[in-house]
Amino acid sequence: MNKFLLLLVAFFMFMSCSPTTVFTSGAKTAVKTSQDDKTLGESWDDATIKLGINEKYFSYDATLYTKIDVEVELGRVLLTGVVPYGDMRMEAVRLAWQQEGVVEVLNEISVDTGYGLDDIGKDKLIATQLVSKIFADKYIKKFKYNIEVQKQIVYLFGVSNDQTEIDRVIDHAKSIKGVVDIINYIEPR
Repeated sequence: MNKFLLLLVAFFMFMSCSPTTVFTSGAKTAVKTSQDDKTLGESWDDATIKLGINEKYFSYDATLYTKIDVEVELGRVLLTGVVPYGDMRMEAVRLAWQQEGVVEVLNEISVDTGYGLDDIGKDKLIATQLVSKIFADKYIKKFKYNIEVQKQIVYLFGVSNDQTEIDRVIDHAKSIKGVVDIINYIEPR
């Protein structure tokens, strides 16, 4: 099992070193390019934190692992997803804080038993439209942000040293029909 985990981490580290990598999963879209705003050590620490939290979720209850998205930037953890019970939400936060290296937990987990395929489809459409707009924008030179969409709320997360670029990303999100709110957790550096 440990060899499999090590191989999996190595694979994702290799993938993140490529010039451009696109991952999509459910209503989550993460697009990454080589990152100048974080050191390799910081990226490694964040990957270790994320893996540790996901292991805790899986060990505690596989439902947490499948329903909660975890993003980590400089030890800051963003939790998004939709769970059926408030206790699950609290447990997800408690487990995240147990991981070594966590400096902040941003809890954006919703409690809703009625979140279904229609909602997932709307969220996915918003995420796809936002990524398309950002890729088409010639003034955004590097895309290094995570975009989470839950219940038509756009969560932006990442690290950037270019406030103008961050503002352009937010403006693109504002222009998409169906977006209820935009929560910006991009850390200026």
